[in-house]
Amino acid sequence: MADDNRRPGDWQRRDLRQDANDLMEEPNQKKWYKQTFWIIFFLVIFWPVGIVLAWRSDWHIAAKIAASVFVVVAVYFSYNMSLAVQAMGR
Repeated sequence: MADDNRRPGDWQRRDLRQDANDLMEEPNQKKWYKQTFWIIFFLVIFWPVGIVLAWRSDWHIAAKIAASVFVVVAVYFSYNMSLAVQAMGR
């Protein structure tokens, strides 16, 4: 009648149960703030955070410099364009 291996609260299909250690996808997975997707996302959406994340990542130094120069140039042109639009409106 009763299975001696079962305890109260056990699943009825013990063979389908997963071990808690198997639920982890990868133990050496990068933190979210060191993943390239999030670094580029923040470089585009909120550039100050993106630059900090890029410099703290394991990117090559040339990629860090290129990303920083790109953001600085984009901010410079954006600022100058806003000044030009304001001057045209006067």
